[in-house]
Amino acid sequence: MKQKTKDIIFNICYILVLLIAFLGMVLPRNLQNLDEIWNFNFARNIANGLLPYNDFNMLQTPLLAFIIGAFLKIFGTELIVVRIISAVLGVSIIYLTFKILEKLNINKKWSIFSSLLIFLYIKDNFYIDYNYVILLITLILIYLELNIHKSQIKYNILIGVLAGTTILLKQSIGIIISALTCFYILINHANKNTLKLVGFRILGVLIPVLILIIYLVVTNSLWSFWDYCVLGIKTFSNNISYSNLLKEFDINAILSIVAPIVIINFFITGIKQKGVHLVLGVYSLSQFIMVYPIADKIHFQIAILPALMGIFYLVCKKIQEIKIKKLSIFIEHFMNVITISMVFMVAIFFINELYYYGSSEKSILTNFAGIPIAEGLQDRIIEVDNFILQQDKPVYILDSEAAVYMIPLNIYNKDYDMFLKGNLGSAGEEGQIQKLENMENAYILIKNENISLNWQTPKGVINYIRNNLEKVGTVSFFDVYEL
Repeated sequence: MKQKTKDIIFNICYILVLLIAFLGMVLPRNLQNLDEIWNFNFARNIANGLLPYNDFNMLQTPLLAFIIGAFLKIFGTELIVVRIISAVLGVSIIYLTFKILEKLNINKKWSIFSSLLIFLYIKDNFYIDYNYVILLITLILIYLELNIHKSQIKYNILIGVLAGTTILLKQSIGIIISALTCFYILINHANKNTLKLVGFRILGVLIPVLILIIYLVVTNSLWSFWDYCVLGIKTFSNNISYSNLLKEFDINAILSIVAPIVIINFFITGIKQKGVHLVLGVYSLSQFIMVYPIADKIHFQIAILPALMGIFYLVCKKIQEIKIKKLSIFIEHFMNVITISMVFMVAIFFINELYYYGSSEKSILTNFAGIPIAEGLQDRIIEVDNFILQQDKPVYILDSEAAVYMIPLNIYNKDYDMFLKGNLGSAGEEGQIQKLENMENAYILIKNENISLNWQTPKGVINYIRNNLEKVGTVSFFDVYEL
């Protein structure tokens, strides 16, 4: 059998193992992650014909919602469709990490071992998210920078288009990635053609940006986009300090110290040597900026993945350079055993998880079919939804979890179903209070005072309701106020 055919078979087998792992990870999860629910709701709204910003509120640019929305339009507006898409996304990230390490001359067994360690590192917090899509594009950029000659016009336009696409996923991070992509070519390719190549990259960046602007103009969404995604950012007062990562002595605390050092090292050596170190330095930095302003474990794990890949590259390279023959042979055989064992253990464990998923109780709720759910949560959703259906006037839930109750009813209430600081437009909490002052003939549901609120909840609005509206009853753990 030719080596090329063997490589193809091996790659297919590894992709299948990763697919089993990600499906076995995401499908059995209970319904509980709000980021997953919010992203699903964005896409569901688009599949149902609603316009972002005009008809529903979101803080980021809408590309991911449109991509998922297209699949929901074809296969049905069920969360399980999104989970399958997220598994494909996860496979793409880990497989591309493996291919980049191979491109960096790390042998196959070390590349597999390293990429599987990264999978194990991110698996518990992996959900569909625009940050993970940006991560995938960043890895694609790294792979392309390592593979294609830098002076090709088409190549530089393609790099620009990919970088510009990240602006359509999250405008703040996307702008930084696009700028650093141009910065990279300035450092790495300093000659008379450099500015021309930068120009081609800028041209590529502008293509997806212009498409977004045209879409916003045609749909008459430009002002509402500006209000939510630009002016509204000033009302986003939530942040988690980077020092928060050091509170627990765990792998995240260690990496929070090591990763910045590695990125700086790549930059310094990259400026002198160009090549691999500069690529890893620039793109690790572009991703690492994602920890601001919320440096929690989830954002951190996404942000440091290119740097973590760089750490594995440095370690594996040093091991491969060991000159002591007996030690080198021992390590070679040892890694063969470890890597094969690890692949089989991952496959067997997540096949078992898929079996567990197949035999578990699942949601009977519309749009959540096939999703495991705690019995208490499902009963609460049914209770609250029945209350809403029995009323002869609108019912609004002002809570971060509102979408959990409204999705089964196929209802979206703009601003209320993603009731978070920074997601309410330029008027912020004051604007929501004014809206309530002008509202008539409606019920407002808020959690009673014994239930803790999400840390991003606009508490000024909640306090206004408690102090100014008449409480007329309760349903589940919600207090009912009447306008």
